[in-house]
Amino acid sequence: MALREHLAAFANLLYPMHCFGCQKSLHDGESQYLCKGCWDGIGYIAGPRCPRCGTGLGVYAAAPTKGCMECRSQNFRFDSAFCVTYYEGVVKELIHQFKYGRQEFLAKPLTDLLVQYAKEINLHSNKIDMVVAVPLHGRKKAERGFNQAELLGRNLGRSLGIDICIGGLRRIRNTTSQTRQPYYRRAENVRGAFSVKNPSKFREKNVLLVDDVLTSGLTASECARVIKEAGAGKVYVLTIAKSRGIMADA
Repeated sequence: MALREHLAAFANLLYPMHCFGCQKSLHDGESQYLCKGCWDGIGYIAGPRCPRCGTGLGVYAAAPTKGCMECRSQNFRFDSAFCVTYYEGVVKELIHQFKYGRQEFLAKPLTDLLVQYAKEINLHSNKIDMVVAVPLHGRKKAERGFNQAELLGRNLGRSLGIDICIGGLRRIRNTTSQTRQPYYRRAENVRGAFSVKNPSKFREKNVLLVDDVLTSGLTASECARVIKEAGAGKVYVLTIAKSRGIMADA
């Protein structure tokens, strides 16, 4: 990251002037990052949700045991996915600025969303032993300067008191972004892209896999596959946002 970008990020962290969501001026008593209107406008995925992909099912829907209409035909290797909200509006803007605008300090408010949601859904009841971030390939991490999922995972693990496994799951193939692939090619795009460095770390452990967005679920599924082959028990997925529809292009 260039010196100018570092200075701009530092200034925004200490003296943010505008809401990152709507760009309106922030007032005294508001968050450092979002105005009250934007915070209040974040719609959480609450109530009945699909136990497999995390999609909200509506207030009166019963949670299907084999997955919802979106995911029941998918052979996901993770056990369940939890997503705070949908990938739209202010959350989409925050994630976009975090990842592609290199605004690393936005990991703080985004982690806050994850922590609050994890507590609301009683994530600890799943007896999770470790947090693992979806890894970036070394080349892509060098280009971006950081792995957004790793920052979220570190912060989340510290906040919830769960061990963090950094480097245990590796991306060994520099795949094309899933959002740039048509749906029917996404499984092939990530197949064989991940490996486990030390299988003994995962043996009989319940793992929480953390990422920023769940789109088709195929990247998380491939990660879960290699983690389970290393001897892990359950693998759960937690993301800030979920694209609407598992075949979404966003």
